[in-house]
Amino acid sequence: MNSAAESRKDLPSGAVGESLVTANRRGRTTTRLNEINARFAQLAGEARLPVLDLGCAFGVAAHAALAAGATVIANDIDPLHLEETARNAPPGTSDRLRLAPGAFPAGLDFDDGSLALVHASNLLNFLKGEEIDAGFASIFRWLAPGGRFLSMSGSPYSANIRGFIPAYEANVAAGLDWPGECHDLHARSDDPTIAELPDFLHLLDPAVLSRSAREAGLEVEEAQFFNRAGTPDYIALDGRENVVFVARKPLL
Repeated sequence: MNSAAESRKDLPSGAVGESLVTANRRGRTTTRLNEINARFAQLAGEARLPVLDLGCAFGVAAHAALAAGATVIANDIDPLHLEETARNAPPGTSDRLRLAPGAFPAGLDFDDGSLALVHASNLLNFLKGEEIDAGFASIFRWLAPGGRFLSMSGSPYSANIRGFIPAYEANVAAGLDWPGECHDLHARSDDPTIAELPDFLHLLDPAVLSRSAREAGLEVEEAQFFNRAGTPDYIALDGRENVVFVARKPLL
């Protein structure tokens, strides 16, 4: 499935190949579906309840879910992202698109059990550990029984941030709860893409996400490092550049 953004001729300024620099300088967002986006869109098309796209950026995943027939709540902290998401939504889907501005998790609230799916690509990397814990607790409440959370996140094993790997591995060895919290990213890398990111970045791994989700009551279905299709050269390192994470709210 192709995203609506792929066919657009009016992409926001900052387009770099198949990615866009986000308006709020939180890295880049893809202009085509990655594996997690596509899975979200497929499941969204089968959902009977609304689905939530956290940190939707310019709407690549939200547009695909709308095209699949879902009712989509698109969230982002940047009004420009939401404006673009609404403006470029697939024709005839505006009545199924709801915009939800605000920071996750503290700035959002939905009825308990009101969502079939929650999706977040490259959002959790901008949250501190306690915010991830709070986020999973909220997601557990918002999801209907059997509902899923799907995410893709950046790991420490990326070429442009390889300078942080020794610190991360030392933190793991020391038993820190959140070994991937990096508070001085700009001092650890001189790669040009680092200027597109804030100084705090949370590089995640399957273990910490699994622990946090389980503590919130979610069942972990998939948690692993992976190399997504089309990984940019500036990220490509050893096949562990990203973390795919899928969890489910128990039926009972």
